[in-house]
Amino acid sequence: MGHEQLEKILAGIKAGETVLIEYDPASSPELLLHFMVRYCRRKGRELIIDDLADTLVEFMTRLKLKGVPVQHLENVSVMKIGGYRNVGKIINTIELDKYTLDFKYYGKVYDRWRAGKDTLFNPVLGIYKVFLMSEHTETIRLVRNISTFVGNTTRIAFYFINRAAIKNRNPDAFSLLEEISTSILSWERRCDSVILRVVKSANEKICGSTAEVPVEDIIGY
Repeated sequence: MGHEQLEKILAGIKAGETVLIEYDPASSPELLLHFMVRYCRRKGRELIIDDLADTLVEFMTRLKLKGVPVQHLENVSVMKIGGYRNVGKIINTIELDKYTLDFKYYGKVYDRWRAGKDTLFNPVLGIYKVFLMSEHTETIRLVRNISTFVGNTTRIAFYFINRAAIKNRNPDAFSLLEEISTSILSWERRCDSVILRVVKSANEKICGSTAEVPVEDIIGY
């Protein structure tokens, strides 16, 4: 089945990686988040979501409209960064000061929470909104701060990126973000299926892999 290939791709991503999940506006990235959370539950993997500017509730609303149960997302650990709509089990709240994030404080909160845990899956939702609201110099600083987490083997960071939004607004920052990332995954949607392509990978065994899965299989996973 298609979801087995999707599982293989996720299993092939290494501890310490920074992964870009690039999607287009019509590609339903919430389906991949749904799959990822279910995957971690099945495999006994720890997971925490970084929710920037209320993006998680947007994902959950779209899943509900598709008829997908969201209890698994309501019970997941969440680092709340900006916004005001709290969903999931909030472990801490960090303010966005004029659309900048205090990475030192974030790192301290994260280290305190993950102490004693195995390598975490860490989906990061809404980071593209910070890129859209920031000036050019601030976006370059943001990329630099993200790069400091590359190689941190306590987690695998998955940055969900609206490709069109960032590429049009900040093409330089987008190119740098692709360069510092260890893996790039492209998420596509057809009417009845979704496709995940491994464009770049630190693991040559999965580089170039493609997983096409019927939407029904993703929803029922």
